[in-house]
Amino acid sequence: MPRARLLVPIVLPLLLARPAAAAPPPKAPAAKPRVAVLQFEDKTSRYSWYQAGRSAQEMLITELVKAGKFRVVERDRLQTLMAEKDLSLSGDVDPKTAVKAGQLLGVEFLVVGAVTELGVSDSRASAPGYRGFPGFSVKTQKMEAALDARAISTATGEIVWSDSERDSTSDSSVYVAGAGGGTEDRQKLDRVLRPIVGGLARSLARAELPTTGLGGAADASGVAGKIAKADGSTVFLNVGSEAGVSPGDEFDVYRVGDPIKDPDTGEVLGADEKKVGRVRVTAVKGARLSTAAVVTGSGLQAGDVLKVPDR
Repeated sequence: MPRARLLVPIVLPLLLARPAAAAPPPKAPAAKPRVAVLQFEDKTSRYSWYQAGRSAQEMLITELVKAGKFRVVERDRLQTLMAEKDLSLSGDVDPKTAVKAGQLLGVEFLVVGAVTELGVSDSRASAPGYRGFPGFSVKTQKMEAALDARAISTATGEIVWSDSERDSTSDSSVYVAGAGGGTEDRQKLDRVLRPIVGGLARSLARAELPTTGLGGAADASGVAGKIAKADGSTVFLNVGSEAGVSPGDEFDVYRVGDPIKDPDTGEVLGADEKKVGRVRVTAVKGARLSTAAVVTGSGLQAGDVLKVPDR
């Protein structure tokens, strides 16, 4: 029996010392599409002083960032870039302009839209004063709005997502002896637009826009990223650790031409492109930045697209 008791203190430490199963390596963060939200076109000239198009743009940027599925260009940064590139963009963007803007701004998708409806209607009920009691009235104001939005691929000029939302809100104000008041117009606009924009943001998130990052699903053209800057034999790429890029990775470089349209329907069928070289990643500088050396080709420039070579 004494021998049996001795086995416990000897075996137990051996069991505890067994190495634990290796934890699986953490998954690389999924690549996110790079998008820019333009100011919505205001098609309701009667109420243009509300600046509903600008409000919709700001709200949608906020909602897309909160969704966590997109890399969104901040509004002030977008305005600065557009001024630097001498771009004037609004909710009504043609495919050729979208491709050019995408190359200059370094985004994969432009989200554009329009305020198609914005209306205010009033109704009032009142009662006269009686035996010293003042008269009163109740004013009800209803505001209705509708937005259309779409996402345009800057690689092809194609519309890859579109949706529309509408909503309304009502506010009542009580006036006693002519004095009283209700909600300010700007607050009403915020209350009616916010749920509309929220619905559009959720719809766009569900659309699963194809990302050009290597860590995600490349779009139909196989684009993996773009050249952000070219400096002689060294180029800077807008993909990095977030997309799973590593030193030694190679990319073929293409220059995208004008969109090709169907002559009958006007539908964008694609875009002409020409292979202009190949680059090899030399260092990963950040989540969305790498440097690469030019392997073949010359005259590479910002906006040229990267594709994974055929093996």
